[in-house]
Amino acid sequence: MAENEGAAGRTVFLGATVAILALCVFQAIWAFRTKQTLEEAQKSLARIDHVEELLDRLASDQDFLVDDISRIARKIDDLVASMENRGAPAAADEAEAPQIDWTQPQLFAAAQKSAGEYGIELTADEVRVPSRFVLRQGAIEYFGVLKGGKEHETLVSLIGNTAKGERRPKDFGARLNNAIQAIGFKRGKPVRFTASGRVPPEGESAYLFLEWEEKGEKVLVRAEDLVWNRTEEKPMERRRWIYVGSAFVKAGDGPGPVFAADLTAEAIATYSSPDTIFDNTAKGDTDDDTYLVATPRMPDGVDDCTLIIRRLDREPTRTFPDDPASGEAEKGLGDQGGQRR
Repeated sequence: MAENEGAAGRTVFLGATVAILALCVFQAIWAFRTKQTLEEAQKSLARIDHVEELLDRLASDQDFLVDDISRIARKIDDLVASMENRGAPAAADEAEAPQIDWTQPQLFAAAQKSAGEYGIELTADEVRVPSRFVLRQGAIEYFGVLKGGKEHETLVSLIGNTAKGERRPKDFGARLNNAIQAIGFKRGKPVRFTASGRVPPEGESAYLFLEWEEKGEKVLVRAEDLVWNRTEEKPMERRRWIYVGSAFVKAGDGPGPVFAADLTAEAIATYSSPDTIFDNTAKGDTDDDTYLVATPRMPDGVDDCTLIIRRLDREPTRTFPDDPASGEAEKGLGDQGGQRR
């Protein structure tokens, strides 16, 4: 009887042991499969994030492509109007620009606040716009564009406080323009194309600078000193930036006019344009191959900079010799950077 009870006990113990082992094996298999499932889920999420990022980029590129197509369409309409002797101006859909005196104390404060929301600093004497260097060599049509604009043709991109990977606010250009008028600039006249020919831009002279930090010190340089005239083999002529103030155009079925620079992202042109905020009146402004980045003058290892806009001149902290030796060293820029990207 005792032997039977012992055998039964061993059987129960053995059965329990087998059950526990089976449970452990099941748990191990379940844990392994759960880990595999989680890893596959994480990979799927990563792929989804990547797809979403690609979709965002495609959407952004599509928006700017639509803007470019709209701009080209307007210019074609203007050209047709000119050829048909209808005497249409450069922007057939141009609206009347709002007449607002932003230098008035209350309006100045409003412009200062709204510009500050986008990282643009407005003081009594100047407008400061956080920017970054884009091209370091090659032909350019712009000294500066708004973030997301034609950055393959510009020396700097005006970004404000827009985070990396984000699109600039739709009214970034308009707020920048208000700040510019708040330091006393009056809107000029952008370049126009009429039946009788091209009408050059008109406006007040502007002093444009770039500032950056190098080896712990601030460096201030005139904007034109970083632009090379390949035809004349010398830097861009000084005091040739003028404020034209872009244009206000009717876009679609919107309730009011839209600031053209917000559509085209043009800010500072070297190749004269009817939509830019600042234009160039130096020789070569009608040729898109005249101006290059003055590569030897660009800072090494510096990406961030600040565009400074002023009505009154100031002394830069860094200048460059324009003697023949310097010219000989830099005139070869066309050979290394003349290709479009």
